[in-house]
Amino acid sequence: MPRLCEFYPGICLTTEEKAWKNLSQGKKNPSQVKKNLSQGKKNLSQVKKNLSQGKKNLSQGKKNLSQVKKNLSQGKKNLSQGKKNLSQGKKNLSQSNKNLSHVKKNISHSTV
Repeated sequence: MPRLCEFYPGICLTTEEKAWKNLSQGKKNPSQVKKNLSQGKKNLSQVKKNLSQGKKNLSQGKKNLSQVKKNLSQGKKNLSQGKKNLSQGKKNLSQSNKNLSHVKKNISHSTV
C-alpha cells in the first residue's frame, strides 16, 4: 500500500525532520511555560485574596447570626412579658368592671 507522502510530497517528515521539529517546539515551550507559570501565580494570588475575603465574610456572618439569635431571644422575652402584661390588664379590667358595677348599685340604692 502506498504512503500518503507518495501522493502528497512534503506531507511525510523524515526522522531527522521530526527531531528538528520537536527540538524547535521544545525551545518555544519554555517561554509558554513561563507565561503559564506567571499567570498561574497571579491566579493563585487572586484565589488567596478571595479565600481571605471569604473568611472575613464568614466571620462577619457568624457575628451577625449571633446578634440575630440574641435579638430573637430578647424578642421572645419581650413577647412573654407582653402576654403577662395583657393577662394582668384583662384581670384589672375585669376587676374595674366589678367595682363599677358595685358603684352603680350603691348609687342606685342611695338615690332610692
